[in-house]
Amino acid sequence: MNNYLHEFIIENKRRPTEAEVGALMLSVAKSEPGRAKTDGYMNRFNLAQQKGALGGRQKEPKSLSDNAMKINDLLKKDINKNDIAKILDLSLATVRSITKKQCLPRSKDMISNYRKTKWS
Repeated sequence: MNNYLHEFIIENKRRPTEAEVGALMLSVAKSEPGRAKTDGYMNRFNLAQQKGALGGRQKEPKSLSDNAMKINDLLKKDINKNDIAKILDLSLATVRSITKKQCLPRSKDMISNYRKTKWS
């Protein structure tokens, strides 16, 4: 097995950037023998790369509740979940649950019923 990072360092006389490491890993994953890569596996791999972290599922605008909308706006202001729970008088578990279920924070165009809150 080749050490692609070592070869890169020798050829270019510098360490690779994060993007270059990603490109090297991608090329190795597609070309190196090892686990057989079926067409289905490669399709899922390519979809995830195109559509982001939802594993190839289409990202669609969601309707958010009032609390979810407030949490979203506060998360976008880089306020941590503990402080959000205190500000909104909710439990930390509730804030975590809403954040996870609604995939927060979201941009305005990914919220179908967006309206301004006190924190937006």
